[in-house]
Amino acid sequence: MLAPQPLCETDVATLEHLVNRHPELEDAARSLFEHGYAIIDFGFGRETLDAAAAYTRDALGGYTRVQDGWRRNASVKALARDEKVLTVLGKLYGRAAFPFQTLNFKFGSQQRTHSDTYHFHSAPARFMCGIWIALEDIDADAGPLHYYPGSHKLPVFERHELPDGKDYLAYEDFVAKTMKAHGLKREIATLKRGQAFIWSANLFHGGSKRKKPDATRLSQVTHYYFEDCGYYTPMSSDAEKKAYWIRAPYDIARGRFVPSNRAHLPGGAPLRTVLAERLDGLLRRTPRH
Repeated sequence: MLAPQPLCETDVATLEHLVNRHPELEDAARSLFEHGYAIIDFGFGRETLDAAAAYTRDALGGYTRVQDGWRRNASVKALARDEKVLTVLGKLYGRAAFPFQTLNFKFGSQQRTHSDTYHFHSAPARFMCGIWIALEDIDADAGPLHYYPGSHKLPVFERHELPDGKDYLAYEDFVAKTMKAHGLKREIATLKRGQAFIWSANLFHGGSKRKKPDATRLSQVTHYYFEDCGYYTPMSSDAEKKAYWIRAPYDIARGRFVPSNRAHLPGGAPLRTVLAERLDGLLRRTPRH
């Protein structure tokens, strides 16, 4: 296993510039920069929350989660592409955001701690974020989201950097040791209905243990990329071949594929690779409504 690495320093100059431009977002910006997350109430409509909660409760049956429910449910899609959310993310990150994946949870996932950068990543790094929306009041018994404040400042760990990188369990063990080695403390997100938890790409998080197995945790996660980046899948990549695993994520808000920007990819990207990925995306991810 890799030895734990030191925390990166926060770019204070960038933070202050952002706060000066958008003083209304000062609390959210400082929390994201310093802790890796921010909690915001975007004022989602009651009917939209009710419909998304009903879909999440009824569509999943006994399953924990459903991926890309936006294809089948208009309210899930509405939350993912909410203009208030996109506007705030655009201000915080300095470039336009677009939603590319949704996950709806009926029960807490109890997933071990991880960083999203291990699953999908960008170049430049960290131009991805997640938003977790509570579709009902979430308490500690329902297995809420857990996270490690400040862990987003750790280096981005990718599969090819770990001796056992192909073994996901080894990655999870490495993460657990890293959190302990840096003295990072785990917290849980007990949100009220309608509140949104925004987390940075490299914030380490997971699902807490469900204290009441039958307690629901109705919630929606939407993952966002930002425009003018390279997009790739670290678990299908290595140090030399990132450029050959290009993603063309589907922009849920605008109904389009967003090809990776060649300028941000090591060595550029062969046109045939981009076309192949887009064809693969069409076959796997074309909306059904």
